Amino acid sequence: MRTTSNFYRDLPALPSFADAYETRQHVPLPLDWWVVIADVIGSTQAIAAGGYKQVNTVGVACIAAVLNVDRATEIPFVFGGDGANFSVPSTLVDAVIPALRGAQAMARSGFGLELRVGLLQVANLKRGGFWVNLAKVRLSVHQTQAAFSGGGWVEAERRIKSEQTTGLVRIREQDGPTTANFDGFECRWKAVPQFNGHKLSLLVAATSPDPLVNIATYQSVTEKIRDIYGEVAHYHPLRPGYLRLSLSPRKLRNEWKIRTHQASLWQSIVYAAKLLLQNLAGMYLFARELNTEAVRWSAYRVELVENTDFRKFDGVLRMVIDGSDAQATALTQYLQDQFDAGHLAFGMFKSSELLLTCLVQSYNGKHLHFVDGSDGGYALAAIDLKQQLTILKSRRPSA
Repeated sequence: MRTTSNFYRDLPALPSFADAYETRQHVPLPLDWWVVIADVIGSTQAIAAGGYKQVNTVGVACIAAVLNVDRATEIPFVFGGDGANFSVPSTLVDAVIPALRGAQAMARSGFGLELRVGLLQVANLKRGGFWVNLAKVRLSVHQTQAAFSGGGWVEAERRIKSEQTTGLVRIREQDGPTTANFDGFECRWKAVPQFNGHKLSLLVAATSPDPLVNIATYQSVTEKIRDIYGEVAHYHPLRPGYLRLSLSPRKLRNEWKIRTHQASLWQSIVYAAKLLLQNLAGMYLFARELNTEAVRWSAYRVELVENTDFRKFDGVLRMVIDGSDAQATALTQYLQDQFDAGHLAFGMFKSSELLLTCLVQSYNGKHLHFVDGSDGGYALAAIDLKQQLTILKSRRPSA
């Protein structure tokens, strides 16, 4: 078993997204690694008050803070809309904790949001009979993404969201240094409009105790999506020609708040001016498809689409799909039939636009982009998913 800090870096990437939910190809995390769960408390209320972009921003900024602790160490994570799940090696825990406190401080002071964070060691979860597995999946020629499976992820989230403290390290802003680095966080694009009717944020959780049955369920769901929507290019929520940089101070203020957290007034003013000038230059260079030493402007938007996490798996299949109302109705009927048969639970939410938030290590390939539906997206789809999971649990005979 790999037990070094380079466990995830050295893990071979599986070739396609279909392998993400092929959990027989997932491997256990080393026992000395830690599971990290971070989510915005009261995200549903914040969304109802019109603050979904802020919730979304805090979730991605938290990822930036953790990744920037040590860029030489690859850290697996999955973005969930109102937070993120990670795993980190034991060698980084002491440095990750202050970064997470820094993310909490930024969420509170910049957006009035409370970020809940907790850590559990894999060995602790395994002693309780909870496995923590993952895979690395090829996203594009430049990027990979993590896929998670095993009951340990669900158990870690349950403990962190409850009062239970068994084996739990709970992170609180006031308990120590707050030293987050948000380099690479960007939020510079206009919301992307729907192409065919709406953007559908979709969550599907197969519910059989047999992992092989669940694999077959996810395969059937993805085949049904293909039958209804066609090939990926037909329902992908992004297209290069629809990506537009923004000059709106209101749209750009989320990045400005993140990147100037704890900066001086003068530094904040300079960053705001720099942000506007960079977007102005980007508009010019995109329009003429010119290339510079730093950026291949002629290819960047194509790379952006390829490097987008519009499909992911963390024990739940998460997708954002562009489609019509008729297509959504057909998919809903299929999923409802599968729910009625006890095979899965699902949640979905329709949005008129797509939110796009970015982590940029390099403008030439090494950039990753997170998408979610506007006005609620994954967070509101999760409400229906949780309700259906509760119904299915009540149907099962008690032990």
